[in-house]
Amino acid sequence: MPRDVNKRPRVVAIVQARMGSTRLPGKVLRLIAGKPLLWHVIHRLRRCHSLDAIAIATSTNARDDAIESFGRDADVAVVRGPEDDVLARFALAAEATGAGVILRVASDAPFLDASFIDRLIETLIAEDADYVMLKPGAVCAHGGVDPFSRRALDKLMIEARDDEVAREHVTGYFKLHPDFVKIAWIDGDPRFAKAGARLTVDTPDDLALAEAVHERLAAKAGEASLADLLLLLEREPKLAGMNAHVRQKELGAKGGLVLIRCDGGGALGYGHVKRMTILARAFRDHEGLGVLFALHGDEKAAEPLRAAGFETLMLPPGQGASALEDIVTAHHPDALVCDLREGLARGDLARLAAMVSATAVIDDGSERRLAASHAYYAPVPQARALAWDGAGTCVRIGWEWALTGIDVHRGRRRAGVPLRPQILVSMGGSDPFDLTRLAARALATLPQRFLARFVIGPGFRDRAALSREIEAFGSHFTTIADAQDLAGEYANADLALCAFGVTAYELAAMGVPALYIAISEDHALSASAFEHAGMGVLLGNAEALRPEDIARAAEALLASAERRTEMRISALATLDGNGAARIAADIAGAIETARLRPAAARA
Repeated sequence: MPRDVNKRPRVVAIVQARMGSTRLPGKVLRLIAGKPLLWHVIHRLRRCHSLDAIAIATSTNARDDAIESFGRDADVAVVRGPEDDVLARFALAAEATGAGVILRVASDAPFLDASFIDRLIETLIAEDADYVMLKPGAVCAHGGVDPFSRRALDKLMIEARDDEVAREHVTGYFKLHPDFVKIAWIDGDPRFAKAGARLTVDTPDDLALAEAVHERLAAKAGEASLADLLLLLEREPKLAGMNAHVRQKELGAKGGLVLIRCDGGGALGYGHVKRMTILARAFRDHEGLGVLFALHGDEKAAEPLRAAGFETLMLPPGQGASALEDIVTAHHPDALVCDLREGLARGDLARLAAMVSATAVIDDGSERRLAASHAYYAPVPQARALAWDGAGTCVRIGWEWALTGIDVHRGRRRAGVPLRPQILVSMGGSDPFDLTRLAARALATLPQRFLARFVIGPGFRDRAALSREIEAFGSHFTTIADAQDLAGEYANADLALCAFGVTAYELAAMGVPALYIAISEDHALSASAFEHAGMGVLLGNAEALRPEDIARAAEALLASAERRTEMRISALATLDGNGAARIAADIAGAIETARLRPAAARA
C-alpha cells in the first residue's frame, strides 16, 4: 500500500553495536574523553530534531549483555537478535519501535553532526524516497549514518535476504544497487567537504586520534564539533597521520579473524611476541582482519599484546595442542599463524589446518612446517637447507619476508650532529646469559669517546641493580628501561651490540651497523647470513666470548666511520622492514581465495 504522504512517519535511529568487533574487541564501550564511544553516539543523536526515538540493535551473544546494561543506564531501548545477521537485527528493532523511517547509525562514529543528520532525514521524507545518497563527485567527511524507509527495509528482507552485503551492511546494498529503491540525491555540506580524514573508530590508533582531538580542542566529551575537528586536522596534519595508515574496510569485504599462536616471556624470550605484534597490526590496519592471540608463556609477555588492542588467551601449561584446538573450535578463525618453539606437533597442525582456510609458520625448522599451507623465512642457511618433499606448502624465503618487532618507519634521528658516536646495547627481553653486564664491562675498558645506552628488558633479573652497576662505569653509560618503542633509539645509534635475534632484524631494517653475539649454534648460523650481506659482524658464541673480544671489535668500528656507512647502506638495501605487510597481504589473499573456491566449484 502507498504511504500517506500527509502523515509524517515515525523516525527512529537504530544504532548497530556489539562487543565482538574483530579489529578492536569491546570498542563500543572504550572511553573517549572519559565517556564510552557508544555514549558519544547517543549523546549526539539526542541533538537531532528529526528523531522520534533511539534504539540500539545488538546481538544475543552473552558478551553483549554489557551493551544492554549500557542502554538501560542511558535510558535507550535495546533490541537483540542474531549476531551474524545485522539485517535481521534491524528488522526486529524497526518492528519493536514502530519505525517508518530508519536512521542506520554505526556505533564507531563519535563525531556525528545533528544538523547534517536532520537534513538527510528531511530530504528523504520530503521526496518520499527510500534512501539518500550524495551526488556523484561530492566529498563529505561525515559518515556513519544512513536514513532509509521502512518499505526499503521490507524489500531487503523479501528480495535480498540472503545477500551477504545486505545481511552485514544493510544500506550498503543500496549503494551497490541504486536502482533497487528510490534514491534522493543531495549535495554535500560545505562544512564537511574535506577528504582524507579517518574519523571512525576501528583500531587503537583511531581511538587515540579521537582522544587527541578532544584534548587539542579542549573539548568535553561529546562537544568536539565535526567542523572544528576538520579545521584542526587541516592546521595540524600530524594529528591525521596518527591513523592514516589504517585501511577502511571495503563495502562487501567479509573481514575475518586470524589466530596467532606464539611463545613469549621468561626463558622463551620476547622476540616472538614483538614481531607477532607488528604482524597483527598489519592484519588489522592494512587488511581489515581481526586478530586473536593464543600465548604460551607468562602474563608479562601478554601485556604488550593487550596494550596494542589484541585479545590474548593464555594457553594452560602442558595443554598446548588441545587448548589451541578448543580455541579454534570456539572462535572459528580463518587463518592460524604459528611463531613458536614447542607445544605443537606436525599431526596437531594438520588437524587444525583442516579447520581453517590458511595456516602459516614463521622461521620454523620443525616437521610441523610440512602441515602448513604457507611458510616464511629470512634467507638464512638453515631455511635454504630445508626439504619440502611431498608437502603442499607455499614456501617464501627472502629478506623481503623477514619480520621485525618494531615499526621501523617511525624512528627519527634527533636533530643536530652528535659530538660522540652512540652505541646501543640490546640483549633481548630477558638476557638469560647476562650478556648486558658482559658488554658493559667490555666497553668500560675503552676510552670515553662514545656514549653507550643499554636496553634493560622486561624479563631481566635484578633490573634496578644492573642499571646502577652499568651507570656506575661513568656518565657516558646510561640505561633504558620499560621502553615501549625502541625505533627512536635505533634511529640515533651509530653502532649496536646485540644478542642475535629479532633485534638484529630491527637494527638492519633501520640501517644500524651491528655486532652480533650468538647464544646458540643456530643463531650463529643465522647471523652469518647478516654478516655475509654486509649488515654486521658476528663476534661468536656467547659461551666462548671474552670482554676483550667485544672491546676490540667495537673499537675498530668506532674508529671507522667509512666502514659503518658501508654497513648502513648494505643493511638498508637488504632489509626494508615491510615483511609484516607482505605476509599479512599474502595470508589475506589465501583467505579470500579459499572463500571463492566453493563459488567457483558451483559455477
